Amino acid sequence: MTDLRWGLLGTGTIAAEFAAGVEQSRHGALAAVASRTAERARDFAARYEIPKAYGSYEELLAEPDVDAVYVATPHAQHGEWAIRAAEAGKHVLCEKPLTLTAPDAEKVIDAARRNDVFLMEAFMYRLHPQTRRLVELIESGAIGEVRAVDVTFSFDSGENDAARLGDPALGGGGILDVGCYCTSLARLVSQAATGIPAVEPTRVTGMARLTESGVDEFAMGLLRLPGDIIAQLSCGYLLTQDDHIRIYGTAGQLYVPKPAWIHELRTPGVSTIVLTPPDGEPEVIEIEATQGVYAREADYVAAHVADRQGPELAWTETLANMRTLDRWRAAVGYGR
Repeated sequence: MTDLRWGLLGTGTIAAEFAAGVEQSRHGALAAVASRTAERARDFAARYEIPKAYGSYEELLAEPDVDAVYVATPHAQHGEWAIRAAEAGKHVLCEKPLTLTAPDAEKVIDAARRNDVFLMEAFMYRLHPQTRRLVELIESGAIGEVRAVDVTFSFDSGENDAARLGDPALGGGGILDVGCYCTSLARLVSQAATGIPAVEPTRVTGMARLTESGVDEFAMGLLRLPGDIIAQLSCGYLLTQDDHIRIYGTAGQLYVPKPAWIHELRTPGVSTIVLTPPDGEPEVIEIEATQGVYAREADYVAAHVADRQGPELAWTETLANMRTLDRWRAAVGYGR
């Protein structure tokens, strides 16, 4: 496993969470941070004892003491800076969504391939032991043949974030911000049930409440997935709903009351999956995470950097998810 020196592009909330994770990782160290202003970068560096702070992203990418870059910019800038990081010879972990569209994601992947660097979209929940246990239960036939999936990730961002999340130029909308988790999870269930990697739905439909600028405040989607599995998805940034995962099979169901992406489960602790047979009592399965998700993510990159891809979040997986998001947004009339 390779020890990595990390540079952070961005100083927002998610950058702070990842910085704290790197501090707790076994094979990562914080080397530099960059923001649009030198003052903001210096303040962030002081909080996390980061040796170097820069007032531009370009300066960080030119830093020889940085091995890997975490792209934590707004959505619309992910693609540009992931490409520029790859061209600078840095390994790249980019916040989700990798880009705003699948064709743009292909450009980022091409840049990583051409420059022979690691690239991964930062779906940290996929690395959580809860998610891995969920996959094991499906693969083992614990609920028989999977028939349906119900996934919700929806919240009310409040006025502070609503402007950013409602701006189409910034890649706003619930589908791109949190619906991407719903499509990822539903597709993962289909993959576990069928053994087919990087599955894509054969049909995508949906509806949404759109702003005047055409951004989805909240949306629902319906997917038909390989294995003849139907997935119902719900997401939003201006509507609080109960986040959950329900998976229905011919011999029972699985219920995740608190999915691994919620803030409460990003630190070490215990989460649950409820397994209910058709005619029996529910069984509560406890899963312990001994490491925070961002520390785990940093170590996962270190473990697979030589492979240039993470096996659970390979480039084919990213493209399959991005294409699904493109179809869902088209189905709800995003941008109209």
